[in-house]
Amino acid sequence: MSELMRVCQLVKVKGASDMHLFPDQPVFYRLNGQLEKLDSVQLSEDQIKKIILETSTPKAREILGKQRQVTYAEEVPTVGRLRFSVFLDKGKFALAIRFINEKFFELDELGFTEGVRKVISQPSGLILVGSPSCEGKTSTIAAMLNFINRHFEKSIFTIENPVEYVFKDDKAAFIQRSIPVDISNFYNGLCEAYRVDPDVVVSDSINYPDAMDQALTLCESGCMVIGSTEGGDCQQILERLINCREPADREALRARIAAQLKMIVSQRLVPREDKTGRVAIFDIMINTPQMKALVRNNNMSMFRALQGQGEIAGMKTFDSQLAHLVRKRIVSQKVGSDFAIDKSRINS
Repeated sequence: MSELMRVCQLVKVKGASDMHLFPDQPVFYRLNGQLEKLDSVQLSEDQIKKIILETSTPKAREILGKQRQVTYAEEVPTVGRLRFSVFLDKGKFALAIRFINEKFFELDELGFTEGVRKVISQPSGLILVGSPSCEGKTSTIAAMLNFINRHFEKSIFTIENPVEYVFKDDKAAFIQRSIPVDISNFYNGLCEAYRVDPDVVVSDSINYPDAMDQALTLCESGCMVIGSTEGGDCQQILERLINCREPADREALRARIAAQLKMIVSQRLVPREDKTGRVAIFDIMINTPQMKALVRNNNMSMFRALQGQGEIAGMKTFDSQLAHLVRKRIVSQKVGSDFAIDKSRINS
């Protein structure tokens, strides 16, 4: 594993989040969201195959042989926990590697208020967490689970692709299942959750209609479900999940979501003006009675206005945070405008 450790240490010391290994090409890595190149290191396909053999389990290699791709996570000495995505590129094996943050963020560090903590403390309901790839939703979900683990005696069942953060039982007890090594897909994982009597169920993806339906059924049976989804602000996430259904199914889905949804948290990482990294911003919707009525009645034109008025309950909007960061000169006006939903909030 010395070759992998050498390359990882060269890249990790730069603060990279991800690394891409292609045969006989320079190593690429992602730093603050931007792709950079390490010209001094190239690996052959045989070296990449050796890394795969040294880090994967027999089960993962069996899946790789059948599906020609596999994702798994592994602890690497002196480097830490890594997520490996193995795939074929022009007929040759290649790797995408994610450096998994070893730190569990506290909810206070993320700027979450008492209103958010109250939602996470509830016994049942649906919490959606969204962001584009590599912008922190896994870390945010881990912070929520860490809070539950420290404060509540609950059974927590996770379905992940793969397991990234490994939890040690504190007050809570964890079952963490990895796709495709432990279970085949998210729907089957959510169905399997019924059999282990969970209080909290976490799904690494809730985008598929059958997975969403199963998650709502779990909520209706008395579970808290935390589901990961793609990016956008809270309104965009909600509309995407509903509008991907056939028109005839949408009214019933809106009613179920209105009844079970507790909160949506969406996030972005925005480049700092001083170019020292990125700052997290959050769009948060808490499903108050007024919000329930908007969702159920499909009156989404009032969604963002009501969200913007809900700071006491713990809600936030991307645009209000961007405007604040621009005023404080933490983020440039151009970047603020680029990331804003309503650009007039930034440019006025």
